[in-house]
Amino acid sequence: MRNNEPEMYLDDKQWSPLWETYLKEAVVFDPFKIHEINCILPLPERSGVLIFTESDVHFSNMNALKTLHQFSSIHSFSDYQVLSSSLKELGHFGKYKMPWVCPYFALFPLESREQTTWINPINIKNIFKANDQYYAQMTNDLCLLLPVHRRRIIRRAEIACLVLATIRRGLFHYVLQGETPLDFLYFPNTVFANTLSKRASLENFRTAIGEINSLYQKTYSLYHCEPLMYDPDDSDHIDWL
Repeated sequence: MRNNEPEMYLDDKQWSPLWETYLKEAVVFDPFKIHEINCILPLPERSGVLIFTESDVHFSNMNALKTLHQFSSIHSFSDYQVLSSSLKELGHFGKYKMPWVCPYFALFPLESREQTTWINPINIKNIFKANDQYYAQMTNDLCLLLPVHRRRIIRRAEIACLVLATIRRGLFHYVLQGETPLDFLYFPNTVFANTLSKRASLENFRTAIGEINSLYQKTYSLYHCEPLMYDPDDSDHIDWL
């Protein structure tokens, strides 16, 4: 990418003609019509996000977290806040910038969760540096300016992949055979996937089969059930006991 021309990449901090082009191409976000997300980018200097798949671009007037919540609800995937709390409690996956994960793909945030880019680690083709800036080239050839160093991208990507593999093992261990996280990940033939496949953190699982799901169910009850059970405003309306 010569001269780092703004029309060649997307920067979620600065508007450019490329943003305008993609926004014109985008269709209204419909979670029923999307099976896997490559990345979600907040529009700079305005509200809303663009959601990129391998072949299309979609627009949502919500922020990334609300968009993911809608997507999760439609497809009956895990609640992000509950899953994040569960992962933090386990202590094997870090304590901040937790990935969003479903059984089929994962997304990790680059910076603060509310207003940042979310990237599918398996759909990163390559990370490269030009003029002291790092860029991610995706498998759909979209190019993104990265606000963090390559080593941090790799670290966040491998955590997302580890959680994805762990959840897949817990759900599909009766039909999928494997002993290591890499056995449950399906990497394409890309430079970045080759880098991830050599990471020591993806050589072994950190938890027992089903441990994340078990803790998720308990945490979900704390988030959603106990407030209802102990809400004094509802005490006069319980007439079915």
